[in-house]
Amino acid sequence: MEACGVTHPSRRVTLLASAQVGKTNVELNVLGQIIDETPCKVLFVVPSLDEAGAFNREKLEPLLSNTPAVKARVKPLTSRDETGSTTRVKKFPGGQIELTGANSSKGLQMRSVPVVMLDEIAEFPFDVDGRGDPVAMAEARTMAFTGREKIIAVSTPGTKGSCRITARYEEGSRALFHVACPHCDHRQPLIFDNLRWPTGEPAKAEYHCAGCGAGINHRAKADMLANGVWVHERPELAEIHPSYRINALYSPFVPWSWIADQREKSADDPVKDKVFTQQVKGEAHEPRYDVPAHETLWRRREAWSAKRIPPGCLFLTLAVDVQGDRLEWGVYAFDRHFGQWWIDGGILDGDPNLDPVWLDMDEVIGRKWRDAWGREWAPEAVGVDSSYLPQRVYAYARRHAHRASPRVMALDGRPKWGEPPVGKSSPQDVDYQGRKIGMVQLWPVGTWDLKTEVASALRLTEMGPDASGTWPKGAMRFPQALAIDFFEQLTAEACKVTETRGGFESRMWVKIRARNEQWDLAVYCRALARHATVGFSDAEWAALERERLGPPEAAQADLAALWAPDLKAQAQAAVEAQALETERRASQVQAAPPRAAEERLFDGAEDFWGD
Repeated sequence: MEACGVTHPSRRVTLLASAQVGKTNVELNVLGQIIDETPCKVLFVVPSLDEAGAFNREKLEPLLSNTPAVKARVKPLTSRDETGSTTRVKKFPGGQIELTGANSSKGLQMRSVPVVMLDEIAEFPFDVDGRGDPVAMAEARTMAFTGREKIIAVSTPGTKGSCRITARYEEGSRALFHVACPHCDHRQPLIFDNLRWPTGEPAKAEYHCAGCGAGINHRAKADMLANGVWVHERPELAEIHPSYRINALYSPFVPWSWIADQREKSADDPVKDKVFTQQVKGEAHEPRYDVPAHETLWRRREAWSAKRIPPGCLFLTLAVDVQGDRLEWGVYAFDRHFGQWWIDGGILDGDPNLDPVWLDMDEVIGRKWRDAWGREWAPEAVGVDSSYLPQRVYAYARRHAHRASPRVMALDGRPKWGEPPVGKSSPQDVDYQGRKIGMVQLWPVGTWDLKTEVASALRLTEMGPDASGTWPKGAMRFPQALAIDFFEQLTAEACKVTETRGGFESRMWVKIRARNEQWDLAVYCRALARHATVGFSDAEWAALERERLGPPEAAQADLAALWAPDLKAQAQAAVEAQALETERRASQVQAAPPRAAEERLFDGAEDFWGD
């Protein structure tokens, strides 16, 4: 914060930080100090205009309302007086704070300012409205103050190779916060390799000193932080471009045991691993984009029956791809690690501009698929890609709006990075023969990150099972019935890397074969699976496993679904586990008093305690 002050000689300041270390408070304190002590014009840029509104509402307004020194100076919000503040412009004697988004060229090309603050710069686009780099546009606003400008960038890191905040940190003084070991007084920065704990016991996490090797309990952290100092790798830049880096190990808000627990939970999930790397470790994430050869995946097929749900699966999703002369559909099953099994799929020939092929699709979405115990499952959700013939897709989704299960969703693929698997829906008019017949919700799908996930899952498929027959968690699985052209379509896209004018890497997924329907279906099924389980707690996953993994009472297994040796072993293990559970429940029922029907707990295996 000292370096960010306009009286400090530095012209650039960079803070690369994880979550939970107070980086937003640095920005707010600087804004408050400018309003109260060194008034001037400030341009505050966040990734988008929507986020500018959220920053004002959730961060800036509480500061202005609850801090007497700044509340007395900022002019009140009014729509009638040009001298008053607005939602995006906060005016005070001698200056103003203007909020804008990096996705708006208009907000980046207005009046000159001496101070520019760039919040979450790693999420900025590389081009805005075809006018160029938004960072360069924002920094150009300070040209009239050259030599006296102050440009402050604060952000969690993004993707390696295209991470703006990492590049700026490397350009600066590269400061790390050094703390002293309470055992030997050795000063060191905190790094994740030195946080250690027994596998499965994150509560025992300790930080091991790089000097004496002794374990340090998290209770010593407060004293270590109080006596810590910033050490600049390039001290000659400390008053020109000081750059700072800090991670969640330093956070006073979270213990080291929580960090260890998060590491264990994220180890087998590429999405959680990305979040952990960026938000906890404070490092740019380095994803892999390579897709295995289709011949390799074809050789990884397994001897289990298609159109049956193997043991280990928890739920189904169904996706539909609209082509000029047909509808193609696919069904995948998922487990809690987002292992993805191909269950069924097909082609419905017919012109999607006409009704018959959509009536055929009605029959498909009404189907159910049988698991190893003879139970039949419907998909949790059905998603139809609306990129071709959107009005036909909207009409189909609207016709099924009454359907509770499976839910039919019109999907809109968004070829962008950083988008959620399925975002917030928006209402769309449904037109029929030139007239509006109603509305439907359109669901945006962040396809590029999902394609990276699918590529990662396919690499796990490429690895295959280990010596004991166990597959890697999160792998995609395929039955022998699938032909090699299926795998050609499943590997029909690649991630192309190009260099931007600013020297960063830009990546985009592109087709490398004419047909990529199976790739799209795998991506959309995964999007629906992510959406169906967003925010699931461990308890919810455990409840779903109790419901779906054990056999119902008196059920006879469908042996045709259990031909493969590894699946037989899984099924036998499930049977034995269910027998032990039934025996345990019986002993509890004998020992417990009977309960009223409304007090009985559904245990997920189609029986009630006490019956």
